[in-house]
Amino acid sequence: MNQHTLDVLEYDKVRELLVRFAASGLGKNLAQRVRPLTDVHRIERLIAETTELKTLLAPDRYLPMGGLHDLFPILEKLDKGADVLVIEDILLIKETLRAFRIAKGYLEDGAGDYPHLRQLAGKIRIYPEIDAKIEGTLGETGEVKNSASAELRSLRKTIQTLKGRIRSRLQSVLRSKSVNPFLQDTIIRERKGRPVIAVREREASRVPGIVRDRSDRGNTVFIEPEGVRQLGNELQAAIDAEKAEIVRLLREITAMIADKTEPLGETLRVLAHLDLTYAKVRFSREYGMNPPLLNTDSVINLNNARHPLLLALQRKSSEPESVAPVVPIDFRLGDDFNTLIVTGPNTGGKTITLKTVGLLTLMAQSGMHVPAGKNSKLAVFSHVAADIGDEQSLEQSLSTFSSHLRNIAEILSLAGENSLVLLDELGGGTDPAEGAALAKSILEYLHARKARTTVTTHISPLKNLGYTVPGVENASVEFDIATLRPTYKLLIGTPGNSNALAIAKQLGLPHEVIANAETGATQQDDGTAELINQLQAARAITEENKRVVEQAKVEALRLESEYRQKLDDLSAQETEMRQQLSEDAYTTLRTIKGQVDRLRKAEASRKSLLGSLDEISAAMAEKLGELPEEKQRLEFIHRLKTGDEVRVRSLDRVGTLSEVDSDAQKAVVRLGVMQMTVALEDLGLA
Repeated sequence: MNQHTLDVLEYDKVRELLVRFAASGLGKNLAQRVRPLTDVHRIERLIAETTELKTLLAPDRYLPMGGLHDLFPILEKLDKGADVLVIEDILLIKETLRAFRIAKGYLEDGAGDYPHLRQLAGKIRIYPEIDAKIEGTLGETGEVKNSASAELRSLRKTIQTLKGRIRSRLQSVLRSKSVNPFLQDTIIRERKGRPVIAVREREASRVPGIVRDRSDRGNTVFIEPEGVRQLGNELQAAIDAEKAEIVRLLREITAMIADKTEPLGETLRVLAHLDLTYAKVRFSREYGMNPPLLNTDSVINLNNARHPLLLALQRKSSEPESVAPVVPIDFRLGDDFNTLIVTGPNTGGKTITLKTVGLLTLMAQSGMHVPAGKNSKLAVFSHVAADIGDEQSLEQSLSTFSSHLRNIAEILSLAGENSLVLLDELGGGTDPAEGAALAKSILEYLHARKARTTVTTHISPLKNLGYTVPGVENASVEFDIATLRPTYKLLIGTPGNSNALAIAKQLGLPHEVIANAETGATQQDDGTAELINQLQAARAITEENKRVVEQAKVEALRLESEYRQKLDDLSAQETEMRQQLSEDAYTTLRTIKGQVDRLRKAEASRKSLLGSLDEISAAMAEKLGELPEEKQRLEFIHRLKTGDEVRVRSLDRVGTLSEVDSDAQKAVVRLGVMQMTVALEDLGLA
C-alpha cells in the first residue's frame, strides 16, 4: 500500500483511534506501527484472535493487562554487560512477570473454544524462579528484606546495636559539664554517615573530636566526639558491609534475569501483541464492529457499512443528537460487475462512499474488525490505490488536474486483477469534452485489466458505460427531490443526476438565472435527467413498500408465535386440570366406596348410618367446592339478597327473591302473584 493511498483514505486517523485503546506502552507502540497486510492467512489469524478475545470478554469484561512495562531498554542494558540492575528496574521486571502470569492464566482458564488464544497463551512463558528470588529479596516498595540472607540479617542487627551504643554514648557526652555549655542544641545528628553533635563555631576547639560538617551560615560546627569515633568506625564498616551484601543480592537477581533476556523479549512481544489484539477488541466493541469474511476473489459485499471517522466525530460531540446520524451503506463490487460508476450531486456523499469502502478494506487487511453488518465480505487486495480530493502541489508547481493525472498514471501502471482502485471526480478539472474522453478511456483501461474499480463523476456520458459494457454498473447516492436533500443511501443499478438547478434554487440564486439555465438545459436535455429522477422516486417507493411489507411480515410472525404460545399454554393448563380432576375424582370415589363397603359389612344402627352418610356427604361437598364451577355457584349464592331477580332452573322461570335462609339453604321466590320456596341450588342468574 503506498503512502499516498493511506493518506487520502485517512488511515492514520483510524490507527490513532486504535492506539488510544491499547492498555500499555508496548501495545501503543505496536498499534502505531500497524499497516495493511497482503498475506491472507496472517490476516485471517489476526481477525480470528480479535474475534475470540471479544467473545471471551463479552459483553463488557476487561482483560487484566496492568503492570505490563516495556522492559526492552533494561534487557538491552543486560545484553551490553550490565551486571547489577537498580532496584527500580528490578521492580518493573517483577510487575511485568506478574502480568505474564495473570494474562496466561486468564487465557487458559477461559471456558470455550478459543484455539488462537490458547496458542497465544502457550507462547507466554512464566519465570517462577526469578519471581521467587525477587519476592524473597525485595518488598513491595523496593526495600531489601532482612530475610534476603542470613548475612544481611546479622549485619543489620549489628548496625542497630552499634547505633544504640553510639546514641547512649553521645547522650552521656551531651550531659557532661565539659561539653554541654558549648552546644548549639542537644540533638543527635548524622553527617556523612557519622554520628555528630552541634557545637557553636566559636567554642569548637573546646570539644575534642573531628569536625564532620558545618552549617550553611557557618555559626554551627558538627563534631563527632572523640569518645564515639571508634564506635562510628565500626558502624561505618557494618554499613559498608550491608551495602556490599545488598549489591551481591541484586547481582544474583540480575544474573538470573540476564540469563533469560531472549525468552523474556519473546514473551514481551507476545504480550505486546495481546495488548494490540485487546485494543482491537475495545475498538470493535465501542464502535459496533464485526469481523469481515475475507476472500481472495476480489469480491466486496458490505451491508450497513459506516465510516469509522464519522462515527468517531459523532461520539466526540458533546451533543451527539445535534450531529447528523451516520447513514450506513450497502456496497458490492467484484461479483457480477468489476467497475462501479457513482454519479449524483456534490452534496450526496459520493466521496464518503469511496472512503468508506477503501478504509474498511485497509482496516480488514490490518487484522481489524470493521463497522459493518455481520457476514460482510471484504477482499484481500495486493494493491489498493485511491485518488481523492484536492491534490494541488505547491512545491512541485502542479495544478490540481496535473496532480491527479500523476497519481492516476502511477495507479494505472500497477493496476491488475487483484487491485482495488478508487477515483474521485474522474475527468473533472479540465475541458468537459476532453475530460469525458479521458475518463472513459481510463475506465476502459482499468476494466480491461480486471481491476476492481469504483469512481465518482459528474460526467453524464460515463453513465452509458453502465448500459453498454458488460461488468460495468451504475450507482448513485439517493437524492430526495421533494426536500432537495441527500439521503446518503447508495443505490446500485441506478445512475444519479446532479440536480444542480434544484440545489441552486434552494441556495438562493436569482430566479432569472435559474429560469435561463432551465431553458438552456431543456434545449440540450435528452430526457435522461428526468428519467433518472423518476427511477429514483420509483425506487424510493419500492423500498418503502418493501420496508412496510417486511415490517408487516415480522409483525405477523410475532402474532402467530404469540398465538401459538397462548394455545400451547391453554392446552397444557387444560391437560393439567383434567389430570388433576381425574386424580381427585378417583381418590374421592375410592374413599366413598371404602366407607360404603364398611357400612355394608357393619351391623350399624340407624344413627350410625346417618352419621356415616353425613361424613360421605361432607367429603363430597368438600371436593365439589374445589371445582371452579362450584366456587362460582357458592359465590353467587353468597351474594344473593332480597329484591334480586333470579332464575328458578327447575321451572325455567324468572322471579324476585323475597327471602333467603342460608342456614336452611332455601329461599322464597315471588313468581308473579305466587310465592314459592325453593332450594338455593335451584337458583341461577336471571
